[in-house]
Amino acid sequence: MEVAYRIHLTAILSVTCFLLKQGLPFRGNDESSNSLNKGNFLELLDWYSLRNEEVWKTVNQNAPGNNQLTSPKIQKELANACAMEITRVIVDDIGDNYFSLMVDEARDASIKQQMRVVL
Repeated sequence: MEVAYRIHLTAILSVTCFLLKQGLPFRGNDESSNSLNKGNFLELLDWYSLRNEEVWKTVNQNAPGNNQLTSPKIQKELANACAMEITRVIVDDIGDNYFSLMVDEARDASIKQQMRVVL
């Protein structure tokens, strides 16, 4: 059971890391089981599980209903855990050195708001 949980959690974290790295939203408008587009997180997890038999078994067949690790609260907690880890790595890398933070926000040609953060 522990191995299956580890496979399940690793798949969930892989999907989380991918979405964060690409700056994509997690949630969709309709995340019900019969929706055609359940949002990036659930759709990518389904796609990933279709390409890996071990993940398919742990995510779709053996995971108990109360331990799916796909609720909006869990998604938010995973994203926050990744953010804390990234912050820790940056702070460890900087150490006692001086640093500056520059944030710039503007709209691009398609009127989409863009933000750049430089450390």
